[in-house]
Amino acid sequence: MSFLAKALLLGTAIVVSGFASGVDAVTPKWPSVFSTTYESYWLNTTGKYLYLEHGSKGPAERIDFDDGSRDHLCSTFHKNTPCSQLTTQGFRYLHFPEIDDCCKCCTYVEGTYECGGVLSPKWLSNATGNVAYHGIETVRGHACHKWTIVGLMPEHPNFYWQSVETGLPCGLQGYNYLKTPAERADDQYLFDVDTMRLEASESLFQVPELCKGSRYCGDPVCATGPELDTLALA
Repeated sequence: MSFLAKALLLGTAIVVSGFASGVDAVTPKWPSVFSTTYESYWLNTTGKYLYLEHGSKGPAERIDFDDGSRDHLCSTFHKNTPCSQLTTQGFRYLHFPEIDDCCKCCTYVEGTYECGGVLSPKWLSNATGNVAYHGIETVRGHACHKWTIVGLMPEHPNFYWQSVETGLPCGLQGYNYLKTPAERADDQYLFDVDTMRLEASESLFQVPELCKGSRYCGDPVCATGPELDTLALA
């Protein structure tokens, strides 16, 4: 894609330190709650990222795209319009607020369809030795520690950056594409560390009325069912 060079360099990322003694022992941390804005070279958009580990209705995550045209899921159904991925109460919703459309992409409660739920706070725990430190880079003007996290595809590890000064997340990036691998479009979110807040109102994770009881988004990137009537959404 046309953003390859920018993405590989994170736009402004420059390695300034390697594996100096003591530096490589820094522990990556993922806050239990935060809200911030982001920019993404791979997705060619900006937006908001909100995370809540201990909500009254369980963990929740919300990613707003000012334009979802380069997001793997959103772009399959609508382009050139804002899109919000809301993951809560067993479902991942795709909400298109400006055109009054919403659908359930998948459920992570039951069924055989692979559906990513809320990002686990343990994803950086290195329980299986899959996390490796890679020194310090500059991301959006901030010095940030960098790690790779190997997931299901070792050839395409995930990346995580954390502020040297504050210990807050600088960003994350995971491999993805649009319709084919030739159309690379990584899930990249480079956070605004200066405006990041370690709080997020539960009201921001409420399922919109339009989404309650909505259809499944369907093929080719989302599930066609099953319908889980046992989940009461409020």
